[in-house]
Amino acid sequence: MDISLQILIFTALLVLLAKVLGGLGGRIGLPVVLGELLAGVILGPTLLNIWQFSIFSRSSTAAGSVPVSLPAVMNVLAGLGVVVLMFLAGLETDIDMMKSAVGPAFWSACGGVVLPLAGGAALSRTMGFTWNEAIFIGTILTATSVSITAQTLMNLNKLRSKVGSTILGAAVIDDVLGLVVLSVVIALEARGAAHGGGLTSVAQTLIRILLFSAVAYLIGPRLVRFLFKQARHLHGSHTALAVALVAAFIFAFLAESLGGMASITGAYLAGLFVAATPSRAEVVGDLRSMANSFFGPLFFVSIGLEINARSITGHLGYFSIILAMAIAGKVLGCGLGSWFSGFRFRESLIVGVGMIPRGEVGLITASIGWASGLISPEVFSLVVVLVLATTLVTPPLLRLCFPNERFVPMPAAEPAIADLPVENGEF
Repeated sequence: MDISLQILIFTALLVLLAKVLGGLGGRIGLPVVLGELLAGVILGPTLLNIWQFSIFSRSSTAAGSVPVSLPAVMNVLAGLGVVVLMFLAGLETDIDMMKSAVGPAFWSACGGVVLPLAGGAALSRTMGFTWNEAIFIGTILTATSVSITAQTLMNLNKLRSKVGSTILGAAVIDDVLGLVVLSVVIALEARGAAHGGGLTSVAQTLIRILLFSAVAYLIGPRLVRFLFKQARHLHGSHTALAVALVAAFIFAFLAESLGGMASITGAYLAGLFVAATPSRAEVVGDLRSMANSFFGPLFFVSIGLEINARSITGHLGYFSIILAMAIAGKVLGCGLGSWFSGFRFRESLIVGVGMIPRGEVGLITASIGWASGLISPEVFSLVVVLVLATTLVTPPLLRLCFPNERFVPMPAAEPAIADLPVENGEF
């Protein structure tokens, strides 16, 4: 079968199954992303192993001469999808919200990065992993995705509380810190492989990242405003979205090729710059539809396709320990950060519990590490299941923190963090 026909039928199957299972997940109060990931798990080597089907397993020929495999094409599309998703994350970052609870949120985020990173790396190294794998596993544990936390707090009528504002603000700062850690780890690994590592290599890498970040901060907003100014002269629909995507892809390219950072960091920066323009609302509306209908499902299903959940049965002991570390690292790290900022014990505990889920941020980080060769397929599968587990345990733990509150079932639609109203006081 021609490769173009394979892509068409395979993409249709992936998107359809992802939306069906994602919708079912939303109906029972789970994040849509978990249903989409489950679609990939079903199609992947865990259950059906769809790559072994004759219609998809054969390499085809593109342009009459070049052999192309369907998995390779889907990996490219998934890589494009993750850039789009991180660009959208930057667009939806609410800087004003982050400022409203900057003190407790900052220290909570710092504690939630340092403790899981150090604990996860030390524990993994003790269990026999190489330092590269151990450090990257710790890096994955720094991620936080609070969409499920936001939904649960909203249903408990606590989203606009002091702890709700702190959790959402800390999640934004956590994302930024996590991206910095991820970019440094990947850059050091790449440079170490090329130059043998050492303190000199570390210093050069950090200087390169800092220089690129400074130049991007100085030039990026001006470049984005210039692009949107020129776009006003264009005729046609959705020109703002087209220009925004151009900016996202340019910054993603420059971040990795010049800054030695992950391309998703550049896309996230571009999102922050575009968010400061008057076209933000238009771009977010158009891009969110594109991401939710195509790029998001494609990326999360592709992750499920790559893992074999059955492979973790040989690592159940390690999985149990690292899961405990993933939960305790956020509860203790974020909780202590809040406590030092003046929160009461119960409030600090709620902040820590609310920061447990890794969600799509952890999945993106894991996929980057796997694509960069930092972790093996077995570790990748284990980490994906870990991300699922941390996301699933959070709602019941949060409900235990509010024993006297009546729980209202979640709506099917999943709210965007940037659209959630936040205030500093209790209802």
